[in-house]
Amino acid sequence: MKTGPAPVYGGSAVSGNQGESMLNRDFIKEAGQIVGRDHCLGGILDIELYSYDSSPFIHPPELVILPGTVEELRQIVRLAARHQAPLTPRGAGTSLSGGAVARHGGVVLAVTRLNRVLELDLLAETVLVESGLVNLDLQNYLEPYGYMFPPDPASQKAATLAGNIAENAGGIKGVKYGITKHHVLGLELVLADGALVRTGALAERAAAPDSTGLFMASEGALALVSKALLKITPLPRDYRTISAVFDDLGKSGRAVSEIISAGILPTALEIMDHQLIVALEDYLHLGFPLDAEAMLLIEIDGLGPELDRQMKAVFEICEKVGAAGVSLARDLAERDQLWLARRSGNGAMGRIKPATIVQDVTVPIDQLPAMLSRVQEISRRHEVTIVQMAHAGDGNLHPHLLYDPYDQAEYQRCLEAGHEIFDDALKAGGALTGEHGIGLEKIEFMDKQFSREELEFMSEIKKILDPEGRLNPGKVLPAHYLPGPGGEVSA
Repeated sequence: MKTGPAPVYGGSAVSGNQGESMLNRDFIKEAGQIVGRDHCLGGILDIELYSYDSSPFIHPPELVILPGTVEELRQIVRLAARHQAPLTPRGAGTSLSGGAVARHGGVVLAVTRLNRVLELDLLAETVLVESGLVNLDLQNYLEPYGYMFPPDPASQKAATLAGNIAENAGGIKGVKYGITKHHVLGLELVLADGALVRTGALAERAAAPDSTGLFMASEGALALVSKALLKITPLPRDYRTISAVFDDLGKSGRAVSEIISAGILPTALEIMDHQLIVALEDYLHLGFPLDAEAMLLIEIDGLGPELDRQMKAVFEICEKVGAAGVSLARDLAERDQLWLARRSGNGAMGRIKPATIVQDVTVPIDQLPAMLSRVQEISRRHEVTIVQMAHAGDGNLHPHLLYDPYDQAEYQRCLEAGHEIFDDALKAGGALTGEHGIGLEKIEFMDKQFSREELEFMSEIKKILDPEGRLNPGKVLPAHYLPGPGGEVSA
């Protein structure tokens, strides 16, 4: 059977497991005793459902296990260690880089049952949660208390906090409030041998060196997150939501650069291109201008008098850059419609083509206009439909490469176009990923972003924490830096 990336909708493209199964009857029986038979899944449909995430990669596991407590999680990890079984950590499976698929078979270990809020401390402005809690469920829990957890990825209705931490997710508010790592004070982790450790503010001696940052964006390849202590932020007292339309995509990028250069720090700066505007209007009927080449959504928050000053400056900047129109959302309903449109982007693109590869390269803010133009040129040259939206305020582009999953030639052109986008982002001084991770997708480009010494350093950390290479094997690092399944490094 075929291995490697394959269209999600191409049923014949599912890849087989690598090597012989390590999950014998004794393993399956003991796993069922630990978590309950109903939470130990091995049926054909279960395997099919957990064989893919939100990327084009498909790799079936041999077993899916859903622990309901931290102790169950630890016992399953110990069981897997005894049997030398690969473990693929998984939250809701919204990964866009193949991070949640079982590249080397074995066990998918899903944390979605670990979904409780454990402690809220309003005085300290912290919340202790289990890692399988859904981002939006946390937001809804905090709102009545007047607080929010600022990272808000577009997948927040489904994405778990474990996934947010694994990929260091950002979201619409990232430009002002930062990304996930800026809001994690401590972690409880299950190591590859089942040992339990706590970092940062959760450590027994919080003054000890804080290793929390080591596990941010580690994609489940170093340890499994069981709990997280999060810093929460008061909800803003007031806000202004502005939309500006442009007759040129590059102008929207220049407006972003000018706004940031003026010392204004918006909550959000989001770009949507012409194709997305048309798809959203067809889907939501919000009255978007169908002749616009780009729309920039800008939100500022804080106190009223300062907001009015910033709003005036934003209007002036957009008009100076050449906006065809700038307007202020008149009320909460109109504001909600604008953000509904932005969060509906991925779904609306299905009206253009049925399958999508989503990229998330980042570039310095002053390179944003040029990078938007380069993506347009790549789209034309490869004859691929690329829809562009961006968390523009922090230089995080999201080119969406659309294709017919039954057209292998078009799919291949999408891959080639995506690789060129990676190259151009790196040449512009940017990075391969802002929040979607390396996963399986970008491994071959790691040695273009990082030096041999940097990759060897990452490899040494992996070998110390996961010497047998069983945690999310085959991900993040090139094979010759990895121990265990799919790797070439001797443990």
